[in-house]
Amino acid sequence: MKFPIFFIFYFLVFSICSLAHSNEDSTVISLRGYLGHQELNLAEQELQKAKDSTIFLEIDSDNGDLLKALDLAKELYLYKVKNSKTIVVYIDGKALGPAAIFPFIADNIYVSSFASWGDIPSGNEDTLTPNILRSQVLSLVQGITKRDELLRLLAASMSDKAFLLSQKPKELEFLNNLPNETLVLNQQQLKVLNLADGVFSLKEFQSKYSLEESPSENTFSQSVPTQRRGLSKKNVAKEIAKYIHQDPSKPLEVGYMVIEDHSNSITQATWLYVKNALEFYKKKKPAFIILELNTPGGEVFAAQKISDALKEFDTQYNIPIVCFINNWAISAGAMLAYSCRFIAIVKDASMGAAEPVIMGEDSKMVSASEKINSALRTDFANRAKFYDRNPYIAEAMVDKDVLLVSRHGEVIKLESDKDIRKGGTDPDIVISPKGKLLTLNAEQMMEYDVAEVLLPPEKTAVITDAERDDGLWPAEKMLLFSSPEFKKFSNATVIPYQMDWKSKFFAFLAQPMVSSLLLLGVMMGFYMELSSPGFGLPGAIGVISLILIMLSSYALEIANWLEVVLILIGLSLVLTDFFILPTFGLLSFFGFACFLAGLFGLLIPGLDSVDYEFDTHTFNAAGDLVLNRMAWFSATILFCFALMALFARYVMPSFAGMNKFVLTGNEQDSSKGYFAGENPTMMPVVGKVGVVLADLRPSGKVIIDGQIWEALSLSSFIEKNANVLVVGSEGSSVIVKLLQENTAYKN
Repeated sequence: MKFPIFFIFYFLVFSICSLAHSNEDSTVISLRGYLGHQELNLAEQELQKAKDSTIFLEIDSDNGDLLKALDLAKELYLYKVKNSKTIVVYIDGKALGPAAIFPFIADNIYVSSFASWGDIPSGNEDTLTPNILRSQVLSLVQGITKRDELLRLLAASMSDKAFLLSQKPKELEFLNNLPNETLVLNQQQLKVLNLADGVFSLKEFQSKYSLEESPSENTFSQSVPTQRRGLSKKNVAKEIAKYIHQDPSKPLEVGYMVIEDHSNSITQATWLYVKNALEFYKKKKPAFIILELNTPGGEVFAAQKISDALKEFDTQYNIPIVCFINNWAISAGAMLAYSCRFIAIVKDASMGAAEPVIMGEDSKMVSASEKINSALRTDFANRAKFYDRNPYIAEAMVDKDVLLVSRHGEVIKLESDKDIRKGGTDPDIVISPKGKLLTLNAEQMMEYDVAEVLLPPEKTAVITDAERDDGLWPAEKMLLFSSPEFKKFSNATVIPYQMDWKSKFFAFLAQPMVSSLLLLGVMMGFYMELSSPGFGLPGAIGVISLILIMLSSYALEIANWLEVVLILIGLSLVLTDFFILPTFGLLSFFGFACFLAGLFGLLIPGLDSVDYEFDTHTFNAAGDLVLNRMAWFSATILFCFALMALFARYVMPSFAGMNKFVLTGNEQDSSKGYFAGENPTMMPVVGKVGVVLADLRPSGKVIIDGQIWEALSLSSFIEKNANVLVVGSEGSSVIVKLLQENTAYKN
């Protein structure tokens, strides 16, 4: 009776222990494909998540970053020692190159039928010297058991080809005629050495330890958020189906915007066009919008506003933007392309070359400061990452000092040319060398996952003039819908945004040249009106120009009430000084300053976004735009002053109908002592009678013998149309007093 009781007790204990082992937590880390920084960093993150669990390493790799692999191996070793946990390695094919390090820290090694293990420096021959590499790998083997002694021997042989094997241990006698190379073992040799604890398929291994099935591709590489890593045709179609939805209750409609013509750049007028188009499509709610690009670039500030609006429209209204690069998306055009969810390209498409430039000395365009360059580089990278495109490629389009290579199919950024791997079986492919801005052609855009759809040349039906005029045409007439990815939408109706006359007019007003002419109209109109009161036409021109500036600024969302208030205050002060409370120019000065401040606020976009870096003495992109516009308007003001002088001297006196309103004579020859009239002797003599043309408070204007004269009143105030008597002169002004008799003046 005792034996059965003991047997039952033993069976229960064994069952409980087995159940505890089967329920023990496990962490699976998959090391497949090229083991670069990103893959090994993600493996480290998985290890950090592991809490009191067995580590299972599934390995199938023949190259990677040696130093980073050593770091991960050390962390695994410390985890094993500190937590007294088991590490199990399964070699699913290859554990070559840096991946060959990890079996040395394993408690159990399982292999597939065609496994190979060894040649640790493969692909990294120049990274560490053989003796240092050998020492690093040996430190991972504890050296406690007889098996550990064999592992130490293998670690040295796999790390250093010179180590093999001056005195071959009997354990390795079966390895005859070894070449002068680092050691590589196959599955049969691992069994002979009793290093393989079992030969299983991947499914058998996972079943043995009740592990979840892992994908055959590199799990960590696929989860990298900054790069889509090659969307297949199937995945592109799946992404399009995910984001582009058709409402079955309404006809399928597609929006269409176009920014094209190599000779035209992206400006504030382009921003006005896109802004109005998006407002139009908010009401129409198409399935998606096509943005056709064929542009050499333009203003950074305008492109940033357009790009922000495109992203917001997609995310807030669930209406994707599909960029169609029909030849060029250069500079600011590349920024717009990066702000679209999908990019389709023609075979001769180009994208890139987005380095910011500013006006330098001698009116030559030069590269912008590092402050502007750095900000734009980061902006490009962020816009690329927003839709999971590689940010390094975006940075290389902006900064010619970015060095990019393709290493084992992955785009990585290097610090210097010394880091380029030029030898080995799989050398680096240089994408963007230092000193050159990156511009991608169509093939490269597809290879590096910048674009999703390549459109081969194909004849399509012609969109007729009538269809363009009506603003409707079948989608099948556009090249985009001939691709397999968009063919299912070919029954849609394309609704292009067509600017109405008001939008076209405001876009015309937004051009710097037109804005400058309007500024000229405001200043010249008000100057002529104040110089010759009562004429009317110049003042009307000035008012109309000011109204047009306000309308254009509000259409572009530049203006706010502050600018309008400053303009009204400025005009009020000037008019007060002239007609109500003379201050001999003091109020006019402050009024003119307020007026110009408000006017410049209306004319210059981006004032509230200007940032100045005192350390580098540079502006951001908005500041650069402001400086550019300031240069335009400063030149306009200088030209305006020159024009005022010409009008005063030559133009206004030439109109006979205006003679009675214009001061004539040699007043420009003040250096000769002439202040008014043809000469001093022609000043009105004492006793002459005149009529007040503009109220004397105490200065103003009077008409004497058909000519206008500046006058000063002996009394404080003389109203308009009152008769006055000349009592003297002072400089260019006559001194008058009120004529008490109400005698009619005769010309």
